[in-house]
Amino acid sequence: MIKRKRIILYLVLIIAISQAIFFGFLLYFNFAGVEKQAELGVTFSPGQAYYLGLDPKKVLHSSLTDLGIKKYRFSAYWDKIEQKQGVYDFSQIDWQIDEVDKEGGEIILAIGRRLPRWPECHDPDWIKGLSEEKNQENVLSLIRKTIEKYKDRTVITAWQIENEPFLSIFGKCPAPDPEFLKKEIAMAHSLDNRPIVLTASGELSSWTNEAILSDKVGVSLYRTTWNSILGLFYYPLTPHYYKSRANTLRLLGKEIFISELQAEPWERQPLPETPIIEQKELMNAKMLGESIKFAKRAGFNEIYLWGVEWWYWLKNQGDNEMWQMVKNLVNKN
Repeated sequence: MIKRKRIILYLVLIIAISQAIFFGFLLYFNFAGVEKQAELGVTFSPGQAYYLGLDPKKVLHSSLTDLGIKKYRFSAYWDKIEQKQGVYDFSQIDWQIDEVDKEGGEIILAIGRRLPRWPECHDPDWIKGLSEEKNQENVLSLIRKTIEKYKDRTVITAWQIENEPFLSIFGKCPAPDPEFLKKEIAMAHSLDNRPIVLTASGELSSWTNEAILSDKVGVSLYRTTWNSILGLFYYPLTPHYYKSRANTLRLLGKEIFISELQAEPWERQPLPETPIIEQKELMNAKMLGESIKFAKRAGFNEIYLWGVEWWYWLKNQGDNEMWQMVKNLVNKN
C-alpha cells in the first residue's frame, strides 16, 4: 500500500512539473520581448465604405485629418477601372491618391486581380466565359496600364502584386498560379523600380514563397475568426511564433511588416444587420489594444490596421470607442 502511494505521488509530481514547464514556456513565448515603437497605417476600401452606407471621401479625409493616419494601402480594383474591355477609368483611385498626397502621406498600391476585401477577385463582368489564358493576358494589361498611369506619383512607395496569391482556401478566385505571378512581378519590374510587395496569411501560409519573389512581405495577423463549422475560433499562437518566422526571413534581407491586423469583427452575418453589442463582442477597443501590443512584442514596427470604415460607421452610430482608441494609438506612436 505504501509503495502504491509513493508511485501515485511520483506521478502527480511528474505531471505537476511537466505542466509547470509547459506553462512556463508558454508564458515566456507569449510575453517575452520588448514592445517596439510601430508606425500605424490602414487598408482603405471605398467599396467597404459604400457597403456600410458611408461616403468614402469623408471616411478617408477623416482618417487623415482626425486620426492622423499617414500610411495607406489602396487597391486598384479591376471591376472599377476596366468596366468595359480596353477602356480604363482610374477616377475611383485618383481621388484617393490625391487626398493622401495632399496630406503628406504614403501609399502601397495593390494591383492585379486578387485584391483586399471579399470576394478577393474583383472581376469585371465582361471576362465571364473567357479562357484563363485570356484573362491572364488582360490582367497583365491592367497592371501595365496602372503602373504607367501612376509611376510618376512619388506618394506611392511600393507596388503590391495581388493579395495573398498563394492562399487557395479563401476568396472566389482561380487556383494559385505561381508562374503567372512571376509574370506579373516581371511586368512591374520592367516598368518601375519601386519595391514589390507580396502578402501572406500570417496563420495559414508559409511566407517563404512570398519572400522568394518579393522585396517586402506583408503578413496578416488575426487573433479570432468565425466560421460555420468551428464557430468562434481563437488562434493559440504567441508573439514568438510570428517573431521567429519574421526573423528567419529578415536573415535573407527581406522586409517584413503587418499588412492586415484585425481591427473589425469577423462577420457572422452582414455587419449592418448585426447588433452593435454583438459586433463589440468580436472586436472592441480593449481587444485592439491587446492585438497591437501583441504585434509589437512580435517585433513588427509597421502595422496596417483592417477596419477603418467600421470605426467610422460606429462613430456615426454614436459609438466613438474604436475611433478614439486608434487616434490615441497614432498620437502615442
